[in-house]
Amino acid sequence: MDAATLMHALQGSLRAAEAEPTAGSLALAVIFVALLPLALIVPMSLICLAVAARLPPAAAAAVILAGAGANTVIAWTLARTVFGSRLEGWLERRRGWLGSVRDGARREPLKWAFLARYVPAPFVAAPMVLSSTGVGLGTTVFGGLLGMVPWTALYVYAAHAGRQYSLAGLSRAIAVLVLGYTTLRLLRMRLGAQAAADQGPLKPRAAGPPLIRLYTIPGQDLSDDARRELASLRDTLGFEVDEIPISPSETGPDASFRDHAPVALLGGERLFNYQVDENALKERLRRLG
Repeated sequence: MDAATLMHALQGSLRAAEAEPTAGSLALAVIFVALLPLALIVPMSLICLAVAARLPPAAAAAVILAGAGANTVIAWTLARTVFGSRLEGWLERRRGWLGSVRDGARREPLKWAFLARYVPAPFVAAPMVLSSTGVGLGTTVFGGLLGMVPWTALYVYAAHAGRQYSLAGLSRAIAVLVLGYTTLRLLRMRLGAQAAADQGPLKPRAAGPPLIRLYTIPGQDLSDDARRELASLRDTLGFEVDEIPISPSETGPDASFRDHAPVALLGGERLFNYQVDENALKERLRRLG
């Protein structure tokens, strides 16, 4: 079943709730909001906008939050009962954003149950990661709902302003969405810097796979981004990383990389400067066999 079919089914339930907002029609809409993200086809943001565009503000907010809470319960339970140690092992290998949520949740469960709603990952991934880390269902649901409140207000207000069918209303809707996603970008950068600092330099976990030498500057955003991307790609593409931080007082041969960091070398040849080039990485790995 494709995304268009799923969204058509959601729109049908929302039309029924809009025409006759009974407990049954609203409950059906909540079920759709809870289950659609599990398919990993329709983004939760698109689902929330569809709900907010159809229903009155109060009803839309209630459906979005109830559906998000139900989805969290399902995802948390699946991680605890079905995936179990397989998910734990996958997280150990993958790291990246979800690995950062896992590490943070071990120290501050409620804080990271809230912050997990602001990381670039599928909606169902956050409660599954929290569950595998040992965070309780109540904490996961409560923190996740707190994290969804600002998003819900953003979508409901933007949809309500857009339904006014005026230039002023449309302008307000666009401005609210731009402001919301700009704030999200800033928050992600802050979380990313914290996660990268917590993770520390990447080191080879085994001998044998192709080795990338990554020269980074501690605290530099581009270096933190490169570290996260390579950490997320190394299991998929089959390579290891040896990260070499360059200190401000560095005077040896590595100092020449400071002005171009992050710099990656593979097989003695420069692979990229500043940003990870995944296509170039795949091609170089293919040439190395």
